[in-house]
Amino acid sequence: MLTRTHVRRRLVPLAVLLVLCIGLVWGVASALASSPSASPSASPLILKVGWSPDPDSLNPFVGVQQSSYELWHISYDFLTNYGDKYLETRPGLAESWTKSADGLTWTFKIRSGVKWSDGQPLTARDIAFTYTWENKLQLQAFLSALDGIKSATAPDDTTLVVTCSRPKADMLSMWCPILPEHIWSKFKTADTAKAYLNAPPIVGSGPFQVTEWQKGKFVRCVANKQYWGGTPKADEVVFQLYTNQDTLAQDLKLGTIDLAISLPPAQIKPLSTTPGIAAYACSQKAFDYLSFNCYKGPSLGNPVLRDPAFRQALNWGIDKTKMTELAYQGYADPGTSLFEVNFYDPNLDWHWQPPADMLYQFDPAKAKQLLAAAGYKDTDGNGILNDPRNGGKDITLRLWSRVQSPQSQVMGKLITSWWRALGLNIKYSVEDESVLLDGGYNYVGNTYKPDYDIYIWQWQPSGSDPGRRLGYFRTAQIQNSNDCCWSDPTYDKLWTQQSQELDPQKRKAIAYQMQQIFYQASPYIVLDYPKLLEAWNTSRWQGWTRIPQPNGAVAFITDNVSNYYKVGPKTVATTTTSSSNTALIVGIVVGAVIVIGVVVLLLRRGRKAEEA
Repeated sequence: MLTRTHVRRRLVPLAVLLVLCIGLVWGVASALASSPSASPSASPLILKVGWSPDPDSLNPFVGVQQSSYELWHISYDFLTNYGDKYLETRPGLAESWTKSADGLTWTFKIRSGVKWSDGQPLTARDIAFTYTWENKLQLQAFLSALDGIKSATAPDDTTLVVTCSRPKADMLSMWCPILPEHIWSKFKTADTAKAYLNAPPIVGSGPFQVTEWQKGKFVRCVANKQYWGGTPKADEVVFQLYTNQDTLAQDLKLGTIDLAISLPPAQIKPLSTTPGIAAYACSQKAFDYLSFNCYKGPSLGNPVLRDPAFRQALNWGIDKTKMTELAYQGYADPGTSLFEVNFYDPNLDWHWQPPADMLYQFDPAKAKQLLAAAGYKDTDGNGILNDPRNGGKDITLRLWSRVQSPQSQVMGKLITSWWRALGLNIKYSVEDESVLLDGGYNYVGNTYKPDYDIYIWQWQPSGSDPGRRLGYFRTAQIQNSNDCCWSDPTYDKLWTQQSQELDPQKRKAIAYQMQQIFYQASPYIVLDYPKLLEAWNTSRWQGWTRIPQPNGAVAFITDNVSNYYKVGPKTVATTTTSSSNTALIVGIVVGAVIVIGVVVLLLRRGRKAEEA
């Protein structure tokens, strides 16, 4: 016979087991529900990007490399943003705006609650400061974007009023990072502002904060979790420098990086057939060009390059079709004018295409004829043309390509052979980009003396508004963005006209006139419009968007950095983990039910035995 004491002793451990089972089910379910399924570990989720070249400065008024511009746009907000379709205007720090009937006064509603990365509030006063301060100090980097702004004031924290001296066509597309007043206001001159290293951690308001830069190695950017445009999906973006493009491609295959920028042409087709990788030749805002030293002031360049007739003749000595085939394996379009083909909104295409009767083509015989007609002949019989305006000296020209660009080296060799066949003494060399920069911005004491003849470089212009790019070549931009040091009064006048024209189609007509002047004068020879060869991981990451749509790139767009914060981990892993978790919970519940059944059965038996 069982006594009540015996039954009680038997029931206690069973009751404890029951409680434990119920607690186990609840605890496991709660833990699984609260755990981030896509990132079960505590380590940060890092988007790894392979790129080149290395940033040259984190100071927005000093750097010129495309990589520097990319970091500035990640770090700083703009008044308005550039959309995904055609880089069209979208709200940025400004949520909305209105303008007066005469187009001279703009009023912007600025977002509230935005903060700098050091916790200070970002207000309309920071924007007013940025525009006023840069104009006052005449900081050239973004001065063309601010051209026409008479004053910028902030009546309160969320209102910005911009008054213009004339209608400003590019008001809603200015490429000008907004800076924190409490950091930059301490600089009272342009020289002190340019001397500031802006070392990490950068105080900005963008989707990521640059927190570490090891020059020649990598740049680390940490997500701004309070970013008004949406919390970045990745905790960090790390930009890894690659000096070998083949290594870049192999590391993408191995999973060492998630995005590869500027791949070698030979790797695109193999990568496009690799599972889990998307690889494309992307349309981009970029062109390769020859820059001639046209400076009419004190110069260490060959004075023959100041003659438009000489420069025009050299156009006929370049086979651009062959050049694109050999340098880019066909992943480029032959170049003509300052704006790319097949990139812009078809309803507002800024690319001017020279008509057949103006188009420079490969015709060495015509090049020789034009040189002779301009007075350049081999008067001493040594096979080298002489310059009658320079004491009859042999025409010797330095031609530089870049260590950082294998494509420019191919082009340099081809151009050297073609121009030597015309009777020019070409001294060709491959130089580091720093040599090109030093030559183009050379000073002797306080006197500007550009020390180069011709170099091959690539430009990836920032800003989708045409006025910014056309403004690079104004006389006022010599010693800054006007690296060919070219000056034309008619071009300058037309730039002012287009900057005030609010009708887009009328403005485009003026832009076409400017491109024609530039093309015919040839201070540059635009060689090609290269595709940006990119590949990205699609097995681990989702949300990639090509910008502009449908043929653009996912990064190095300059005007749009949305992929960096919108791309996130693929949800396939989340679904699998969720299914596994559900099965685990169901199994535990079933086990608990069985245990509870056993407990109930024992209780009944114990009761019957006691009653007996």
